Amino acid sequence: MIRRRSIYKRFLVLSFVLGLTIIFISPELQKKPLRWLEIPIGGLVYYVQNGTSSVLNGVGGIWKGYVGLIHVREENERLRIEMDRLRGENNQLKEDGALAQRLQSILNYKQSVPVGMVTAGVIGREPTHWYRSVIINKGDADGIKVDMGVITPQGVVGKIIKTGPHHAQVLLMTDRSSAVAAVVQRTRDEGIVQGMEEGTLRLKYLPHFSEVTVGDAVVTSGLEGSFIKGLKIGEIEKVEKKEHELFLQVKLAPQIDFGKLEEVLIITSTAEKGGKAGS
Repeated sequence: MIRRRSIYKRFLVLSFVLGLTIIFISPELQKKPLRWLEIPIGGLVYYVQNGTSSVLNGVGGIWKGYVGLIHVREENERLRIEMDRLRGENNQLKEDGALAQRLQSILNYKQSVPVGMVTAGVIGREPTHWYRSVIINKGDADGIKVDMGVITPQGVVGKIIKTGPHHAQVLLMTDRSSAVAAVVQRTRDEGIVQGMEEGTLRLKYLPHFSEVTVGDAVVTSGLEGSFIKGLKIGEIEKVEKKEHELFLQVKLAPQIDFGKLEEVLIITSTAEKGGKAGS
């Protein structure tokens, strides 16, 4: 074991001496004795620099990608907000257009019916166990009074039952306590239209021998002060004849959808403009 160590030491000493001899003998190495170290050290430095550069480039790429992703998300959020705003504006334009059409229809109707009328908007609904009604934005200050008739261009809505300074309550035709004098347009049979529990209408007091049939139009008769003659109420939907009863049981389909009321007309006077009676 000791002998082997001795041989190894001798080999190292011999190698060192041989290396120095080569350095001093070689002209190039005499000029630059450390040149023989440049190549391995330079290679080592190259690999270290190259590895560091790759790592830094990789980190830089990841950071740029992260920053870019943040910018994309911010842009997407901005575009989403802008789209929501445009949708809102589009919906508002549609609502404004629909309102303009309804108001134009009401204006045309007012001009075609020669009686005093006031336009009002529906601002509330009061469905209760006792009656069905809506609240409008016109009242005492606008000349609105109890028992005035309320209509739309499509047909009869109901009557004013309560007023305030700037609002009023309208009892709808579909309420059980509602009653409007009516006539069957084709047969001229007269009766009273009342509301029913399920929100439909019935025509009472038509004689048993009446020839009314499904599809006949029913309009106001003009025999009361709330409405002029000939305003649409509804169409006959069902007719029943029962023995030993004096009157027919007649069910009507309302002319208008009471759940979609938005603007109405209040009849402030049933006398025609110019002094003639309503017809």
